[in-house]
Amino acid sequence: MADDEVRAYGSVVPLKVGLLNDYPTKGDTDNDTVAALKLVMADALASGLIDRPIELVQRNVVGLPNGTYKAVERAFDELIEEGCLAIFGPWVSDNVVPLRPHVDATAQAPIITLSGSEGALGEWCFALNNGSMAEEPVMLAAVMIGDGRSRIAIAYESSLIGKEYLSFAEKAYSAAGLTVVSTVAIPQVEADKARAVELLRAAEPDALVHVGFGHGLWGFTDALLAAGWDPPRYTTTAFEMAHINAEWMRHLAGWIGLDSYDERNAVGQRFLDRFESEYGRRPGHSMPGLARDAATVIARALSMARPLTGEGVKNGIEQVKLVPSASGAPGTFLRFGRCIRQGWLGSDYLIARRVVPDGSTHVFHAAPSKNIARAVGEGSR
Repeated sequence: MADDEVRAYGSVVPLKVGLLNDYPTKGDTDNDTVAALKLVMADALASGLIDRPIELVQRNVVGLPNGTYKAVERAFDELIEEGCLAIFGPWVSDNVVPLRPHVDATAQAPIITLSGSEGALGEWCFALNNGSMAEEPVMLAAVMIGDGRSRIAIAYESSLIGKEYLSFAEKAYSAAGLTVVSTVAIPQVEADKARAVELLRAAEPDALVHVGFGHGLWGFTDALLAAGWDPPRYTTTAFEMAHINAEWMRHLAGWIGLDSYDERNAVGQRFLDRFESEYGRRPGHSMPGLARDAATVIARALSMARPLTGEGVKNGIEQVKLVPSASGAPGTFLRFGRCIRQGWLGSDYLIARRVVPDGSTHVFHAAPSKNIARAVGEGSR
C-alpha cells in the first residue's frame, strides 16, 4: 500500500469492501443503498467492532437483462485487483449464476448477493437473497390461499429467471391445491402485452400471476386497463421495482407482490431512525434494510477474520449467527455457517405488499406464514 494512503488514514490503511451494482437505477434507491452501507460501516468503527475504517469501492455496471454479463465479470475482477476483502453484489440472477464459478475459482473474496437462484450459491458465494425462485412461489401460494384464490393464470418472462420461477411455481401451486389454468410467455423487456392479456383472460382465472425479473411488467397494467379487465394480480419480488421511481409505481398499480420491507419490524425501524437522523430522510422501501443487513454481516465477518484476508472474511461470514435482521417481518434473523449460504432465518423474510390503485404508495397486505402449512400441503395433516 502506498505511503500516502497510510498517512491519509493514520497508522493503518482502510479495509476495502466492494459494491458491485449490476442494476444501477441512478436515483434515490441507489443513493439510499450506498448511504445505508456507509452508515453501518462507520458505526462498526465507532463502536469498536472493527479497529480501522472501511473504504467502500464501487462499481456500477449494466449487466443482464439490459446489458452484458461480461461487464459484471470485469467489474468483479477490478474489485479483486483493488484488494476488496468482501463484495456486496452483483444482484441479478442472470449475472450471478454465471459469475459464481468465476468467484469460486478466483477464491480471493466472498460475495454477498441478492440473487434468488440457488445456482448462485457456492463456496465463496453467499446470499441475502432478495427472494428465491424456489421459495417465493410457496410464499405467494400462501398469500393467494389467504385471499381465497384457486384458478391461477401465469405470465412468465422468457428468461433464465422467468423460466426458473415458472418451474417452481407450477410445482408449488399444485402442492397448495391451486389450479394453473394457463401459462403465457412474455418478453423480459418492455413490449405490448395486449395479446398476452387476451390469452390469459380466456382461461377465466380468478388470479393473475407474473413471474420474472420485472421488466415484463411494463405495459401490463396499461394492457389490462385497455382490455377492461381488473383481476386480482400478484407478482414476485419484482414488486420491489416499484421503489425505483413514480413510473415503476404506476406500472405496478393494483399489483400485490413480495417485499422484504415491513414497517412492523422494530429492528428495521430503529435503523431508519438512525438513517433519518444522519441523512435527514426516511426511505420506506427494501434497499436500506437489505444494505444494513449485508453491511452488518460484512462488518461482523471482518471483526472475526483471522487472518484479515478474503478467506478469513469468508470464514468470518460463516460465524454470523442469529443476528436480528432489519429486513422481513419481526423475528427474522441473519445466520450463516459451513455449507449454509442463504442467510435468512424465518418464513416471513418476505411479506406481501400492495401498490394502491392510483399508484401513489404501497401498503402491507399479508404475511405468508399464516398459510404456509396449507401452501406446502401440510395443512390438513
